[in-house]
Amino acid sequence: MSDSFRDLYLTVVGATQQSLLKPSAAVPRRVAEDQLIRLQRQFARPDGINAAYDVLAAEHTVLLHGEPGSGRSSAARVLLRELPPSRGMYHELAPDQPKVGTAWLSADLIGEEDRMLLDLSATNAATWNAVHEELSAFRHELLRKGAFLVVVLPHRFEDRPFTDLVHRTIGRPNAWEAVVRHLRLNGLEDAIWQDHRDVLHDHLDTLPPMREVARLTDLILTARSFDHEEGTFADWCEAAIAALTDRDQQVADLLPTLEEGGQRALLLTAAMLDGARGEAVHRATTVLLEKVGSEQDARPLLERSGLSHRLSNVHATMGTDACVRFRELGFAQAARHHFWINLPDVRAPMGEWLGKVLKLRELTETDRERLVVRFTEMCLSSGDTESLASFVIDWTRDGASRTAEVQAAAHLLGKAIESEEFGSRFRRLTREWSANRPTRNLREVLVEVCEKVMSIHHPNAALVRLHHLARNEPQPGMAREALLRFVSQDSRLQRRLLWRLATAQSSHHRADADLFLAFSDLPDDFLLVSATREWLTACWRMAFDLHTPERWAPCARHWLATADAVGDGDLSSAALDILVDASASRYPVLSRIYADARRTVSPALSAHLLRTINRAQTAHFSRLSPHLEVSPS
Repeated sequence: MSDSFRDLYLTVVGATQQSLLKPSAAVPRRVAEDQLIRLQRQFARPDGINAAYDVLAAEHTVLLHGEPGSGRSSAARVLLRELPPSRGMYHELAPDQPKVGTAWLSADLIGEEDRMLLDLSATNAATWNAVHEELSAFRHELLRKGAFLVVVLPHRFEDRPFTDLVHRTIGRPNAWEAVVRHLRLNGLEDAIWQDHRDVLHDHLDTLPPMREVARLTDLILTARSFDHEEGTFADWCEAAIAALTDRDQQVADLLPTLEEGGQRALLLTAAMLDGARGEAVHRATTVLLEKVGSEQDARPLLERSGLSHRLSNVHATMGTDACVRFRELGFAQAARHHFWINLPDVRAPMGEWLGKVLKLRELTETDRERLVVRFTEMCLSSGDTESLASFVIDWTRDGASRTAEVQAAAHLLGKAIESEEFGSRFRRLTREWSANRPTRNLREVLVEVCEKVMSIHHPNAALVRLHHLARNEPQPGMAREALLRFVSQDSRLQRRLLWRLATAQSSHHRADADLFLAFSDLPDDFLLVSATREWLTACWRMAFDLHTPERWAPCARHWLATADAVGDGDLSSAALDILVDASASRYPVLSRIYADARRTVSPALSAHLLRTINRAQTAHFSRLSPHLEVSPS
């Protein structure tokens, strides 16, 4: 990949706007690989996984069975990570409802030597039946490209297997080994926990889902920092187990003692803003009381209880840093869950409250992010995806400065897309929004989420949405900049975008042609492979047809200069052939290209170009000449 293409996006538009989401230190592909490496290091190998690997290595496809909660999806990712290094990328297939007439599993999603995960563990009957019918044909293309696929099967459909593919069942990993690996990976030395392993055994003997085991380990580490490392490993384990098992009941026991609406509002607000400063919690509590219709304290200001005293009544405290936190680990999450599940009528006013609180000056950017993520988690826990989608639309309406709300929409959508259960629905929504004409604010949110979140595990889906957004921009801007930046990271993404530009059947040909001209500096091997060479020719032809010479000529000169730099070889010949073939022997186009070449490139390349033009025109006129009939004598 040439350095000029890597930096090309910097000159497409002006300075980049302030980011809504924090930029990653690495490109999405590297982030995905790092996540797999970390998972592999903390993974406890279950029975059957070695046999599953043997099938995957030999057949390029393996179907995984297993009990729910046994860590099937993690096992699938580890299997793909353990394959020998290849040029392919790791990505996850999402069997989303396709457009009419298109496949659920599109073969063009398969890259050379890719490693792919198809997690069907949460699919419904309709999706299962559709994917079931298409997988054999999909696998045929997969084998042709030397790619690998692991399919996690839904437990409820195990009696309807794929008859022509190999199945393997994996057992449940050793939960204690999983905990130990996780602790070691996070720097907890063996001496700290070796004498206290019995503390966890009773809980692990109940066979909790492996996802809960991972959360338990995180809570142990959180308890350690919560306790400022002053307790023992046994203390941290007891606090972590209590956070998982006892906090819901503690919240249920506390609520009847809070008879006033103000006390309950303070509990809920403190739980939503856990870690924020006290004045922010106080202001947000006042807003919540207004939204739910509760009366505020009518006593004179100096006769009211202080915030610290009121917080102590809801098991919270305000530290020396003036930030509000709960005394018990996991209490804030349990309080949020209790209100959401047991008082469903409070959900609508909480949504209104959220919009107001986001604008409070007392909140930091981190406070807002945490608040939006917590609210998103609560909505997802009850399957309320409609409300979340409505918030994204509402917070991104065109209007006055709405920085806090636009940023909140980005955090909300990014969190929702990562959901295992509902992520596919939000990916569908982003596709719909991107293909239409979103507001400027919504476009900015979609660009950020696609480039920084969706791109990690669903790079092809991110590319498609960024392409739609770039087409629909009133003028080239943030979406095009992000798209070019994204595809510059990997030649396969460039190949896929080039294919879309050359073959898409849409009303956006002019926009696609303009995008191609910004994208025309490509890896050298694209010029020598028949498929990409055809796509390049089609794109140049589209540019000549739909744009004036003032637009395409500078790009053509750059193309010629690049060909000149590589010398007189196969690459330069291919570059000239593509330009000349794309012109379809139109004299004005060829004349402008040749005139520019004589001024900007070497005499040798100019002569080579002239020979190529003459050869093409001779062939063109030969095809047009009628065959002379010879009259019989």
